[in-house]
Amino acid sequence: MSAILDRLEEWRDYQPGEWVARCPAHDDGKPSLWINLKTSGMVGLACRAGCRFEDIVAGMGLLPRHLFNVDAEGLVAVAEARPEPVSPYLTAGLRVWLDSLPAGEDAAPAVAYAQKRFGLSPAEQDRLGLRWWPGPQPCPEWVPGSFVRYPRLVVPMADFAGVARGAQGRDLTGRCLGRWISLANPEGFEWQRFGVFPGPALSAPWVIAEGLSDPLAIVADGYNAVGVRGAALLNNDPATLDALAVGLAGRDVRVCGDNDRSGREFTRTILAALHEREVHARQLTLPEGFKDYAVWREKR
Repeated sequence: MSAILDRLEEWRDYQPGEWVARCPAHDDGKPSLWINLKTSGMVGLACRAGCRFEDIVAGMGLLPRHLFNVDAEGLVAVAEARPEPVSPYLTAGLRVWLDSLPAGEDAAPAVAYAQKRFGLSPAEQDRLGLRWWPGPQPCPEWVPGSFVRYPRLVVPMADFAGVARGAQGRDLTGRCLGRWISLANPEGFEWQRFGVFPGPALSAPWVIAEGLSDPLAIVADGYNAVGVRGAALLNNDPATLDALAVGLAGRDVRVCGDNDRSGREFTRTILAALHEREVHARQLTLPEGFKDYAVWREKR
């Protein structure tokens, strides 16, 4: 497996058994290729920009047969079967851990960063449950080592009922290769792939965006937001798409991907999935020269 990863640029751990890297099949501005290793020895590849599997493999200088019977070499592999959503026990454990982290006046570095980067006031940060991870210390086993090493802004990923079913941490030092790090999936379970971030008024438009940076900036502008992990992860995930459709039914929905090829593919994927589930949604297009909503807001 290490020989396969070494053929890719800027690869890094995403979570156990999964990696992200620059896609060799297109001019990738930031890592958008998702790689995983199955317990069967099969390597999975998916580009969120929509590149063809054959082009990705060719760009790596490999043939499809090279992605079978791959030796894990001690690396973690992921099970073939789709994991279950996190259990009530894990959800409760996540809540306890989040509540143990500093917030408000005790989380000054994180509060200052979120206010400067996303425009969120301390009151808005408190409403969204933002926390601070100050650095290495004991933590649950599902908090990966890559998360633990550096101070982070911790953002809970709630469902439409307001229950946190996942979280991501944003590096505050600039030293971590993974700016945003997700929680590791416990064996047999998977943390939620999206986060709901209500704004001041639920009647305002709902904007679906990539990752968590844009949704936080969207909330700062007074709208409601949903942050979704890369669209490539959702292509074979009808349960998540169903949950988004149910939660957004009857809302004024816009989809705002990044202003690049992969972002446009993200927008097309989400719009198609919602329309298929009879949820009316429109595209929100960013002005030329701005790569994402957070940058657009910062420069306005």
